[in-house]
Amino acid sequence: MAKTRLLLDQVTALERYEAVVPEKDAVHEMRVAARRLRAVLRLLQLRKLDPKVKALQDALGEVRDLQLQIDWLQGRDAALGRSRRARLRKAEEALRRELRTWHSRTLPAILEAIAGSSSPTSRTLSKVLHKRLNRLQERMQRARTRPTPASLHRLRISAKQVRYLLEVAHDSLPAKVMRLQSDLKTLQTVLGELHDVDVRIGLVSAKPGLLREQEEARKRLSKIAEAQLARWHKQHLVQRVDGALR
Repeated sequence: MAKTRLLLDQVTALERYEAVVPEKDAVHEMRVAARRLRAVLRLLQLRKLDPKVKALQDALGEVRDLQLQIDWLQGRDAALGRSRRARLRKAEEALRRELRTWHSRTLPAILEAIAGSSSPTSRTLSKVLHKRLNRLQERMQRARTRPTPASLHRLRISAKQVRYLLEVAHDSLPAKVMRLQSDLKTLQTVLGELHDVDVRIGLVSAKPGLLREQEEARKRLSKIAEAQLARWHKQHLVQRVDGALR
């Protein structure tokens, strides 16, 4: 697993979409590329660069979240839609600042790190993935015991982190480990939909009709998430993958 290819592939993917940001799909794809880049930085033990990339990811996330809220509010509440669009303009300006920082500081630091870092060993990969799997398991147990919006959101973050690690390191992992990807994607999807609903519930708390709609959606999605977590627990999916790394 060559360090140069690992870093350049993700940097290239991230840069590919910048020309059309803040177009919705471009913001989404650039945010995903930033997450994958952070996974590579962990593998290469370049954690000092992680906060810089996270700042860009967070700015992209703020724009993306507001875009989704505006789309959902269309035809539902014009006043809330206007307030979200005002916030979106500020978020887009913040994103432009982060992109300037990306080009002036972060990208040069990453390109410099390509020459100074070593390729990740299989031992390093297993260690990083083992740590993330342990955190995933812990958060899964917590979410099963107490499925609050906060615990489910933290679980979603862990699922993303493991999934992106698998994606960037797929050439170096056994097939048994890679089979976890589809399960992670399914879990991540339902948790993502649940998180979106939780955000909307906060957004429309003073709008009884919209609030009831989202509370019903939350009940439905909560049942799906509960079934997913029960299946992961019953089939010992995390433990089986962790065992395959040893």
